[in-house]
Amino acid sequence: MTDSVPSILARDARFGPLSELTERVRDIDLTPFLVNLIDTVQPDLLPLLADQFHIGGEEGWQLAESDDAKRALLHSANELHRHKGTPWAIREVIRRLGLGEAVLIEGLAGQRRNGAIRRNGYYVHGDPNTWNQYRVVLGKPITNDQAAQLRRMLALYAPARSVLASLEYQAVANRHNGAIRRNRQFNRGSA
Repeated sequence: MTDSVPSILARDARFGPLSELTERVRDIDLTPFLVNLIDTVQPDLLPLLADQFHIGGEEGWQLAESDDAKRALLHSANELHRHKGTPWAIREVIRRLGLGEAVLIEGLAGQRRNGAIRRNGYYVHGDPNTWNQYRVVLGKPITNDQAAQLRRMLALYAPARSVLASLEYQAVANRHNGAIRRNRQFNRGSA
């Protein structure tokens, strides 16, 4: 049926130029567009897509350890860039990297003692210069090198005026059950 469409268009003089365009469409090589099919592209081409979507290096690619995490990051690249500088972007990039759910604690200073906050060391009392600091409470423990990479990445996704005070994962810190070695790769839950 699609083969008959150009011939029908060619019969009518008004649609002659349109008929010529449809003939040229058949000659277009569509393989360059296949690289945007993130779920089916070969794993060795994923770094090229990361460069294309501008998420290579510090913007999350170094923290994405598995192909699934890399593909999830590629799927959300446009959305992350659109919402850069918002708390949503910070939580979403952490989620897409497979580091679990993250809670942001903003406004560390100036909190009143009215029972709304806990005195757990997350908030700062008496220092008005910490109004722009925030903490990220992670749902999974991370290594020290992941923490350093995550700090650099969050500096790119966070609002320009915001300063990361710490990464917290004390609630999910590593246990002393022999699963990890004490080789200074992990710490006690705050980075």
